[in-house]
Amino acid sequence: MSRDHAFDLQAHRGGAGLWPENTLEAFGRALALGVSTLELDVHLTAQDDVVVAHDPALADARRIRRLTRADLPPTMPLLRDVAALLEERGADPVRINLEIKYDALDAAGLTSREAFVGKVVDALHIDGLVGRASIQCFDWGVLDRVGDAEPALARNLLVSPKYLRATAEAPSPWFDGLAVDADYVRTAAAEGFTAISPIHGSPFASGVTDPAYRPFATESLIAEAHGAGLAVIPYVVDDEATMRHLVRIGADGLITNRPDRLREMLADEGLDVPPSFGHP
Repeated sequence: MSRDHAFDLQAHRGGAGLWPENTLEAFGRALALGVSTLELDVHLTAQDDVVVAHDPALADARRIRRLTRADLPPTMPLLRDVAALLEERGADPVRINLEIKYDALDAAGLTSREAFVGKVVDALHIDGLVGRASIQCFDWGVLDRVGDAEPALARNLLVSPKYLRATAEAPSPWFDGLAVDADYVRTAAAEGFTAISPIHGSPFASGVTDPAYRPFATESLIAEAHGAGLAVIPYVVDDEATMRHLVRIGADGLITNRPDRLREMLADEGLDVPPSFGHP
């Protein structure tokens, strides 16, 4: 199998199936293994530090947004720590795919779209990451504001049926008032997004070998997105059979908890794998 572009092997939270997620240990081991992109999640502290974490609250239910850096676990890195790790390893080709963890259903507990985007974009500028970063989010309004704040940033729309679903009273709150066409790929392309990252299917953990599996990232979806100028990078794909299927139907990359397994599959398919940077 050959391609006219490099396949994007994204280590989800640094490779959450192998190492402690969203930690410098995970990111360092992913770089040593060899990935093209470190995927990670960010929140803001009370002092507007951009910290790498998936959940909005600690295990004791205290919200990160209401805490200072000193209140957080020592294993929770700042975005600037990830930037420093990339520099230390000389990992210039490796990109960052950063999910802004804005919650349209719980915005009061976090911060506004504008404030969240502004602080993250400022941090990316300070850390010198703009040219090698993409921002991903389920929220269309967040991605629109990213485009306004820094047009050089790639914007990847995370997509799952539940985030497209309207209520009886209103369209999806994740649309932020945008008139999203029933064919959301068309609207994503019109908004100037770079890629869509659809959930691959359900049940996502068992994948294509499960008789109950229903695909979402289909060959026709990928073809439509490509026709609209959008890359397609499904998430979160951990089993070899589903990885191989999605590669063969044209996915441009995969977000995975098992970057080791994806590397092996890509090599078996005759595709190049990313270089290693440093030691575990």
